[in-house]
Amino acid sequence: MEDLNDYDIFAKEMQAKYPLMLSKPYGGFAIGRGWWLIVDRLMSNIQHHIDWSVKNNLWDLENGKEDVRQIIPQVVVAQIKEKFGGLRFYYDGGDDEISGMVRMAEAWGGTTCEECGTPATRRSGGWIRTLCDRHEAEYQERNKHDNV
Repeated sequence: MEDLNDYDIFAKEMQAKYPLMLSKPYGGFAIGRGWWLIVDRLMSNIQHHIDWSVKNNLWDLENGKEDVRQIIPQVVVAQIKEKFGGLRFYYDGGDDEISGMVRMAEAWGGTTCEECGTPATRRSGGWIRTLCDRHEAEYQERNKHDNV
């Protein structure tokens, strides 16, 4: 049996839930587990918005509407990562509403601990990171021992 760690399980779950978004090679999920929920919720909302546009388009066509609503281009993920202590979600496709969803998720990540998902603060001092007080203290303790 395959020995999967939590990251592998999360990545496989996301690939199963969002096959269209993760249909091309992407950079994986280079984020801490504290942001996994944010990314999952973001991807769920994005796919729902796209799927709804397809249903609306089909309904308009089937009912002879003159102004047929457009299908929103499928979002395809290029990269999901931490950069300068912030969540970054790079993608192709979508529309202005999806762009707003991404900005909101990235802002949410900026106030959420990368490690555990609780409220956090962006911290500096070497690598910029967004951590709660507990994980910042652990980070500082590890750093103190590494620099001795």
